[in-house]
Amino acid sequence: MSLYFTLLFALLTVEMAVLFVLVLPLPYTVRKGAYQTYQKLAVNTQVKTVVIIVGVIVGLLFADSWKRAQIAVHMFHHNISLSSEGEGESRGRYDSHAVTPTQALASRAYNQRNVYISGFILYFMVGIATVMSVMRRLVKYQGLLREKAGKASAGSGDDDKETAELKKELLLKQKDLAAMQKQVENAQKFFDEQNKPVDASSDAKKSE
Repeated sequence: MSLYFTLLFALLTVEMAVLFVLVLPLPYTVRKGAYQTYQKLAVNTQVKTVVIIVGVIVGLLFADSWKRAQIAVHMFHHNISLSSEGEGESRGRYDSHAVTPTQALASRAYNQRNVYISGFILYFMVGIATVMSVMRRLVKYQGLLREKAGKASAGSGDDDKETAELKKELLLKQKDLAAMQKQVENAQKFFDEQNKPVDASSDAKKSE
């Protein structure tokens, strides 16, 4: 394998690893950090330029390898089968010059391998962008859900505080009411005691 296709194979391995990590059920913080990192790289002009250049080069290599891999292959058994269809002395004969040499077959296999490598690199580039778009929506909706949950918990905390304050006020009012009732009872007893001698003296005078 040549040097540039070795580098392409390394790039393909990195893309596979990145895509494998992205499709895992990651926590919200990790997923958000990965998306924010991707956004920073996507906004950077230098990174965009490098990605475009690599994409164009890989696309050209894919087209060139595809074209080189499309060669006709002739094997020995093909010639034998063709000659067996003849008659007389021509049966069993084959033309050795029509057979594809081993070097051409090896070149065809190498070109097919290069087609697979470059094609999958382009495919995973599109796949990573698609997964990142899905991750953007997940991060957005998970963030909204977390905000709603936080507001709900804060609201419940405020309600608990208000309830506790109202209970305290109710207890104070109940104590005040109990104290007022005792005062009323004491005043009523005092009034009754003060009115008893008056009633007794009035009854005595009436009896005389």
